[in-house]
Amino acid sequence: MDGQMEKEQEQVNTIENPAEQNVPAESKESGAAPLAEEEPKREFLFRYRGWVLGILSLIMLVFEPADLELIMFLIFINIFILAFYLRVKARRVIGEHTRGDIQEADELVTWGAYARLRHPLYVANAAFGISLIFLHLGLSLRVIPFIVVLVAFEVYLGKLDDRFLEKKFGDEWKIWAQQTPAFFPREFHRSGPMRSAKEAFLADHFTWLWMIMILLLIVVRKIAFMLWT
Repeated sequence: MDGQMEKEQEQVNTIENPAEQNVPAESKESGAAPLAEEEPKREFLFRYRGWVLGILSLIMLVFEPADLELIMFLIFINIFILAFYLRVKARRVIGEHTRGDIQEADELVTWGAYARLRHPLYVANAAFGISLIFLHLGLSLRVIPFIVVLVAFEVYLGKLDDRFLEKKFGDEWKIWAQQTPAFFPREFHRSGPMRSAKEAFLADHFTWLWMIMILLLIVVRKIAFMLWT
């Protein structure tokens, strides 16, 4: 009879404290509360980096465009071609996770463009932006705040990548970072697996569509300004 009463009392205690059913024995003994599984932190500016660049472009378009002079067009086209070349080179050796809202890296890529500098995509993006700024605003003091904000933003994204990769790959990243500059390329080449230039180009189709849209807006803005004045 006493044994039956003890079993019934244990069942009552279990019903009254259901949260303790799944608590590990170590937690019960120590009195510590179970820890919730942490979700990976997502930097706001990293998640919405495309929107930031888009807003910066629209603000730039509010300003009156400069005259389309030959020297400005040559500056634009040369910087644009260099940026295009660098981005395609970088995309040949990395995976598909460059436009998501979280940072991912299945492996540490240290060959191809990434043997010359750690952030070729961000350098290419900054170069694209600078070329478009000069195309729209010309050689004037108005380009300075836009270039400063753009470069600072791309450097910040590069720092976020560095922190993420260092945390994930540890000493492997530290050795690579000591040998490879962040934003200014060095003359060094290391071979590794890469896709074709065509595949790399097609993998960035959203980037090229965005670039075409901005270029068209700049051209339309210039034509409209000339017609109105």
